[in-house]
Amino acid sequence: MDIKVKRLLKDLTNSDDDLRALSAMTLMKLDFPDNVAREEVLQSLVKATQDKSVSVRFFARKAIDKIKKTEKLLKTGISESSVGLDETLVADDYKERLAAVMEISSTGNAEYKQKLLKMLETEDHAFVRAALISCLKLFMDKAEASVLSPFLSDADNRVRSNTIEALEYLKAEEVIPALFSALSDPDNRIRAVAAKALQSFGEEKVFAELKKMLESPEEWMKSSAIYALSHIQAGEAIELLLEAARLATSAEIRIRAIVALANYYDSTTYGFLKALATSGEGIFKETANKALRLLEEKHGAEPPVATIVAVHAESVETPSLEKPVSDGGRADDITSAVSKLFRKGKEEAIGLSNRAAINFAVTDIKKELDELCKEVGRTAFDIYQSGEIELSALLTQGHEILRMNFFIQKYAEQEEKAASKKPTGFLEQLKSLFSKTAEQKQSASQAEKFTKKRDELLCKFGLLALKKYETEEFRHKQIDAYFVTYQRLLKKLDAEQKKI
Repeated sequence: MDIKVKRLLKDLTNSDDDLRALSAMTLMKLDFPDNVAREEVLQSLVKATQDKSVSVRFFARKAIDKIKKTEKLLKTGISESSVGLDETLVADDYKERLAAVMEISSTGNAEYKQKLLKMLETEDHAFVRAALISCLKLFMDKAEASVLSPFLSDADNRVRSNTIEALEYLKAEEVIPALFSALSDPDNRIRAVAAKALQSFGEEKVFAELKKMLESPEEWMKSSAIYALSHIQAGEAIELLLEAARLATSAEIRIRAIVALANYYDSTTYGFLKALATSGEGIFKETANKALRLLEEKHGAEPPVATIVAVHAESVETPSLEKPVSDGGRADDITSAVSKLFRKGKEEAIGLSNRAAINFAVTDIKKELDELCKEVGRTAFDIYQSGEIELSALLTQGHEILRMNFFIQKYAEQEEKAASKKPTGFLEQLKSLFSKTAEQKQSASQAEKFTKKRDELLCKFGLLALKKYETEEFRHKQIDAYFVTYQRLLKKLDAEQKKI
């Protein structure tokens, strides 16, 4: 039996309810051509139908039912009972109701529309309300959008966010006044999705609010504004992103703005990125080069000739090479000076041999390949979550990433819970810095450990997806551009290694 399937079966007996449900859900997606493995999986799933968790029982029965239908090898004596969606939608456990709503959404079963609308009127769990709204938008038309409008003021931020996205999807212009109110929501995600939705309705006033967000002293507020701007195809959005990319006092915000500009095939953004990639320095120059590569992958090597910016591309100010003045300006200047000195020492004073220079180039290309694989891994994981992957190798890899996400969330919540219990007084806080419990330290280190492991898995997942793409076992339009870049980097790496 495959080691990954063994791990799934082990997870099926874990003490954590959510991890057992996750395992059963993944087993439901897999095929088991090997008779011995299939029998062992079936036995484990049959035991899981008696699990104390209704979610585990639900997915275990669904997995058994799938094997029975597709393989027709279900052993005599296994119960043929399965929980119907009608029964599951009224289950006491919210996880089971949530699973049923998600299944209806994934299958696009519009027959349940009226039942879901009725369910939305009385549903008391925020997760299920949020899922119901995302599902119902698929079956509703613009005239019915008023049913969702009351949830713009829901107490839960997920529900409010999903409602805004649903109303944008339905193109319900009558909610525009309410969306302007959402721009003042305390949750940064709500502000961002509201800004994006408003712009889709043609309301230009949104840019004034986004400008305020960019000028906020809060970093997360600026990040939310950049996220919203990156999804708005308008000249004003480009101008605000250019301003942030040139003048933001935070290096992270500048980098985010530079990356966001790669979403525009526009001569103004191209000119800015080209200038920064040529005359910028450090991480900003490197980021601009990556943004240009993204544009090339999406649109080809030919530079854009048109712009949607009101000011002509040639008159847009080129990126300043001086760091913006900030509290950390001195530190930035020192970092810049050290970087320059290092480059000078490496290139001039040390006098690298030809072999050493090639080794440096090979290392850089390998790093670039790793970053590419990680990005492909994230994309492939999104495809996995949407249910568009059928290959067992990719499915089990996706499950492993889900497991890491589960553990990261688990330990992050533990750390957050511990943080909420911290004393609020200055002296007490100072004391707590030196008296952090071993449990708190372990929780934080565990979250970091699983985050690192997830990054490694994403890289492996991306490489596997590219390999399967190459053999034509797995094809998806979202992987097309990445594969072209992957081939280019492999050729470049091969050429450099031949020089050694």
